[in-house]
Amino acid sequence: MEQANLVWQMSNSRVWEEVFKPFLSEKLNQSFPDPAKFTKEEEFLYAAKVASIFKKVIAEILQWIGYQKEEAKRLIKKQEKGSRDPFEIGKE
Repeated sequence: MEQANLVWQMSNSRVWEEVFKPFLSEKLNQSFPDPAKFTKEEEFLYAAKVASIFKKVIAEILQWIGYQKEEAKRLIKKQEKGSRDPFEIGKE
C-alpha cells in the first residue's frame, strides 16, 4: 500500500504533470527514425530497434503508474471499510 501511495503522490506532483509525463508521452508518440538521416542500413535498423524498445518501456511505465494509482485508491477504500465486508477473501 505504501508503494502505491508513493506512486500516486508522485503522479499528482507538478513535476510529473508538467515535465516528466509530457516528456514520456512525446517519446511514446514519436515516429521512428528518419531513414534519410542514415548512411548505412545497419545504423537505421539499430536506431529503429532502440526506438521500438524505448516506446515499449515508456508504455509499460505509464501503464504501471496508472495501475498503482488505482491500486492505492482501492486499498484506501478497503482500509476505510475495515473487515466489515463478509465477502472479503484473504488480506492484502
